[in-house]
Amino acid sequence: MLWRKPSPCEIQPVIRFALVACLLSSMLTGCDVAPQHARALAPPAIEQPPANLPAALHQRNWTGRLNQGSCVHASVVNLLRWLNEYDLGERWRTTYSDGEYDSRLEERLTAVPIDFISTRNADPRFLDWCSQNRYACLLWWKPSHCCAFMGWVSDSQGNQFAAILDNNYPGKFQYTPREQFIRLWSGYGGYACCILGTPASSIPYRSYEVF
Repeated sequence: MLWRKPSPCEIQPVIRFALVACLLSSMLTGCDVAPQHARALAPPAIEQPPANLPAALHQRNWTGRLNQGSCVHASVVNLLRWLNEYDLGERWRTTYSDGEYDSRLEERLTAVPIDFISTRNADPRFLDWCSQNRYACLLWWKPSHCCAFMGWVSDSQGNQFAAILDNNYPGKFQYTPREQFIRLWSGYGGYACCILGTPASSIPYRSYEVF
């Protein structure tokens, strides 16, 4: 009799029978699997600054149609990018430019609408809350300039510093001692605005190991 190659329809029942037989065998005889143990790994150091927007996403200040700097709007874009609102940030960047003041900014945020909270009295508790919840906020910082506060960072001695993203110098953070920062911020008017949403997730890490 001549040998012929079996068709797929003939092979499939044989494969299914073999798989079922193998499964039943393993259930009846058990498996020789070495016991495994797991232990927790220490978490990494707290990410600093808490609102650690990657340098590639830092928005640089730009000159608007009125030949004015757009530092407030650049800061809004940075805050929105930290909240993963990239499309909204791009629409804001292409819609608004030139100088801005607090009441009109809040009118524009409300019109979108974009949820926010703000302060006008240089209350450090406002910045503490932002930092603890990994929010950034924009504030008046330096003469006639708006920057983004990215949270408090601490050195090895426990001293706190404000981490600032200056849209005139994107790609890095600038640091000012806490008390000096609060004093200067108050002198610039004490305004700050935090856009609410869901901050970017923290950097993932391996939390356990199996041995």
